[in-house]
Order: sequence, then C-alpha cells, then structure tokens
Amino acid sequence: MASAETSGIRSGQGSMHTALCHTRPSAAAASLRSSRSSSDARWCLGHAPLHTAPSRRSRLLVSAVARPHRAQSLVRTASAELDARAPFLDPFLRTFCLGVGAGALLEGAHVALQVLSNGFADPANFAPLLFADHVAALASWVGLYAVEAAAVMAVLKRFNYNPRAAAREIATLVTPSKKMLPLRLTLFKNFFAAGAKIAAPSSAIGGRAAGGHAALSRAAAATTPAPLAPAAEAAAATSAFATLPATLPAAAPVAAPAPESPSRPVVQPPTRARGANSVVPVPLGRRLTGLPDVDAEQASIAKRSKELRDREGYLKNMWYAAALSQNVKDKPVKTQLCGREMVIFRDDAGKVHAIDNTCPHRGAPLSEGWVEHKDGHSCVVCPYHGWAMDGEGHLQDVPAAANKGEWPKRPIVDSWAVEEKGGFVWLFFGSKNLPADARPPIPYCDELDDPAWRPVYEEIEFDCNHFGVFENAIDMAHIHYLHGDSFGNQSKPEIRDMTTSEDAHCVTATFTVYNKPVNAFWALFQVPEVNVIAKAFVPCTSLVTFELANGLSFTTFVSTAPISATKTINRFALVRKLSSDKTGIFNAPLWDGMARRAMLKIQREDKEMVEQLRYDQLRAEYSVRADAPQVKFRNLRQKYVDLGFGVPNETQVAPFASNPCRDHHQ
Repeated sequence: MASAETSGIRSGQGSMHTALCHTRPSAAAASLRSSRSSSDARWCLGHAPLHTAPSRRSRLLVSAVARPHRAQSLVRTASAELDARAPFLDPFLRTFCLGVGAGALLEGAHVALQVLSNGFADPANFAPLLFADHVAALASWVGLYAVEAAAVMAVLKRFNYNPRAAAREIATLVTPSKKMLPLRLTLFKNFFAAGAKIAAPSSAIGGRAAGGHAALSRAAAATTPAPLAPAAEAAAATSAFATLPATLPAAAPVAAPAPESPSRPVVQPPTRARGANSVVPVPLGRRLTGLPDVDAEQASIAKRSKELRDREGYLKNMWYAAALSQNVKDKPVKTQLCGREMVIFRDDAGKVHAIDNTCPHRGAPLSEGWVEHKDGHSCVVCPYHGWAMDGEGHLQDVPAAANKGEWPKRPIVDSWAVEEKGGFVWLFFGSKNLPADARPPIPYCDELDDPAWRPVYEEIEFDCNHFGVFENAIDMAHIHYLHGDSFGNQSKPEIRDMTTSEDAHCVTATFTVYNKPVNAFWALFQVPEVNVIAKAFVPCTSLVTFELANGLSFTTFVSTAPISATKTINRFALVRKLSSDKTGIFNAPLWDGMARRAMLKIQREDKEMVEQLRYDQLRAEYSVRADAPQVKFRNLRQKYVDLGFGVPNETQVAPFASNPCRDHHQ
C-alpha cells in the first residue's frame, strides 16, 4: 500500500517534499525534517527534484560544513557573555593594546631616527628615548582606560550597577578607544577567560577539563543532529508515507517552512522607544538567547520600583505651601503635610507659627483648641487638659500642676520654620537649625506683589499621590483634550518651539500653543500663537504665564502640597492683568468670582483625570519632546533624592521614625 501511495505521489506531484507539504507529517517525518540543514532546506524547496531521501553521506557533509559556523557562533556568544560578567575587561584589553601600540610606534620612530643619524652604533643613545617611550605607552594606557572606565561606570549607574542589564548599552558605547581600535578582541578575551576561570560553567561547553576553542568545537558537534541509520531512515520515510491520502490536489507553490525550535519558543525583541528618559533597555541575555534573562528582569523591576518609591516619597529641607494666608486668622488651623499634622496659628503680633498638631501629653489635636496669652507667650491651648504650647514647642502652662514650672524647659513639641510670602504660608519641611542661607529659596511669583496684577486664591484636594498632580500643572499637551471647551484646541494640538533650561532649583520651558476662543469675549484676545513660559520649582510648585492679545496676561501659580501618600492639595493663585485697561476695571473685585470659578473648573477637570492615573502599573513610561519639562524636572528632583533629600512616605516608615525637623536626620 505504501508503494502504491508513493507511486501516486511521484506521478501526481513530481517531488516527495511537495506531497509532504499537503499532509500532516507523523512524528518520524517531523524528526526527519528537523534534522535537515540549511542546504537540505534549499534542496527541498524545488531547486532539484526529490526522488530519494538524502543519503547519510550528504548529511555528514552538511554537518561538517555547519560545525565550524556553529562553533564560531558559540565563541561569539561566550565572548558576549564574558563582556556581561566583566564589563571592564574589554576597556582594559583595548586600552592596553593601544598603549603597547603607542610605545611600539614611538620606539620604532626613535630607532629609525638613530639609524638615519648614524647613531645606531652607540646603544647608550637609546636609553633616554626608550624610557620616554615606556612612559608614553603607560600614560596612554592609563589615560584611555580612565575615559573608558568612566563611560562604563556612567552606564552601570543607570542600571543600579547590574552588569548584565547594562551590557547592551555598554557594548554600544562610542569611545575614542573603540574608534582607534575597532576590533572585537575575542581571542584575547577567551584567553583571559580560560586563565581566570571566568568562562561559562563546563557543563555548557563540554566539560571542565576542556577549554577554549576545542571545547567550543565539541559543543558545536554535540548540537549537530546525529544522522539516522539507513534502516531507521527508511522506516521513518515509510511511516510518513503511510499517513498520506490516496489522492492529492494539484501542486501549488510551496513557501519555505518556518524554522522550528522544539526546545525553546521564539521570542520577538521588544520595541524600544527613542524618547529621552523613556527607554527600557533590552537585557543581554534576551538578545543572545531569545529568552528573558532572569537577572536582567529582576534588575529592571528593581530599578522601576526604586523610581516609583523615590517619586512617591517627599523631599526634606524644602519649602511647601502649608496654608493660604487668608485662611489663618485668630484660631488655630490644622494643616497636613508629608504624612504629618501641624497646627498653624498667629501670635499677638500677627506672626505665624507652626508646631506639630499632636499634644505631647496624650496625643490630642491642638488644632481643636484656641490661642491664649500665657506668661508673655502666645500659645495654642490643648482642648483636652489645657496644656499650653508656644510657637517654639515649649510647654508654658499645665493647669493641673500644683507646682508651676515642674516640666521640661526644652521644647517637647516639634516646631517648624514658617514665612508668609505672596499670600501663602510657607513651611520649611526640615531643621529649624539649618542656616537661612543654606535653605533653598521660597518659590515666588513676582506678579503676586505687583499692584498692576490682581490675584485670586483657592485650594482643592486630590485623592492621589502628589507627583502626578504636580506634573499635570507643567504638562501643556493635555490642555487641548481636558480643557477643550475653555482654552484647548484639538484641531491644532501641536506644541512648537520648545526650549528648556534649568538651574539648581527650577526648570524653565518656553513654547507656543494654539488656543481657540470659546465665545465672543475670548475672541477679543485671540492670537495666532500663544507664548507660554512654564517654570517648575523644587519640590512641587509651578508658575505658568500666558500672553494673549490686547495686553491680556494670565499667570497661574500652583503649589502642590503632599498631604499623605494618597492625598494631595493644590493651593493656587490665578493672577490677571489687562495692560490696555487704564481705568482698572478689569482688576476690580467684581471679576474675582469669575476668575476663581474659571480656575476651579480647570482644576476639577484635572482632578477627574489625575485621580485615575495608574503609572504604577506601567513597566516604563514613554516620553516625547513635548514632555521635555516633565522629564527635566524628574531628573532635577532625582538629583536631590540621590543627595539625601529624599524622605520615605508614611506607608514605608512611621512618621515618628522619620522626622526631618530634627538635627540627627540632616
């Protein structure tokens, strides 16, 4: 029966392979097909008619041809693996070769000069020159290696000093040494690997006793499929024929079979973004094997986790807008900042003070009490037992004490430095003992104290972490979509002419956007392009200025204060000016309500979206050129975190265990 079917196949198709492509092969046929080399694949695709199975001799010939190529591939893989384990080996070898080459060139030049000047007969003439040549060679080696090592260290730092995760970036570095000596140096690396026992385990390349190219050759031979015996080959072919139908459709063009890999799946490399600060590096292990590298995956997860942890934490020794001045009157006011509760109150002279809101006696809220004068001090009085605390945290009165003054004289409540500026109460979240000139400047808006401008103040809370709330204030790309009925223009959402700069405390961006008038009033102030200046101050205050037609200008000054890890408050001022208004009507209080409602409308639209952001679910965030202000600010803020200004939030460390106002935490 098999003979009849085989005869039918030959007469109807003209080749065995064409017939096999229209059937479901058996296990034996699949095994036979998987053992074919690249030459067999070409032979089976119709370049030559197939009347008999390939002979054992032809398979051995193909294996002999493929073996050196596989060995060479394994050598390169071992070299790349060595680079991943020892990232400084390649710079060491490359610069050493360049240093030796520099010395050799100098010595050759000096010998040639001596010969040409008839000084070859006196060997003593060579001594100073040879010494100088060796010094030059050593200096070249050390200098070039320092440059290479610095470049490698910079890459390792970005990958938390994980050499495997950073291997691909290190391999693509363009350095002077690589330009002068663009060689792989594979032979030297394998020599060092064998000598220092850095190479892969012996089980991967053919045994501990064997090494170098011999071991790799044996590994290549071991990966070559063994040819089937003639009897087994014939049995496999017969088994395959037995599954074919009696008749087959007409021959059709046959596409090349996809390469099979029964031992491991084929993993497509991930697409990589090109935006700054948004690329997830592809680990070396994945590039070489097609499978995820466990160490690189763990390093990537650890890096992202640290990024989120730093972002959701707080910055100490910084100024935060703890309250609006208009809200602090004659009664204590509770405020929450960075996971802590403070109470703000004014003394008899109107000066603002801030201390912890928790009474040191039994933990009652001081903000529920009142302000009272005690022994020459303005104090906030606890409503539970009447303890009176002054603005420096000293206990001034205990009504239940028979002997007045039998309490500690030192401050027993943490106090905080505060200043009023621009209609805000700024609290310094750090040590009061830090000199004023060592503190960063308070974020400021000049327009707030300019009588030509009219400010309105308000605040709004968000149920999310503070970082996303703050970044939204300097994100101009969203206005065309979230605020399309007030300022945005979805028909022209482009952000043009973006430029950014930064100093130690602020990132500044200038750009242009296209607005769209929503009514006849705003049509009076329409301009072809709106010039925007956006500033982002550390830790989390923004200032954005818009210039429209007919002298109309707006400035939004928004200070984002983290209440806790999951709650935030924006305290803001909208400042307006119409330079063409000589009567001052535009700045009259009559328009304050409209300006406040307009700003609150925008803030509520932001709140609805920002509270839904789930960046913690992303393995990476991708940014484009329009996101340059946010990217630069992230980098600036991270510098402060790396310098030790970062404070974990209360979900990571209890508030009493992390108090930046005490000296020993500085």
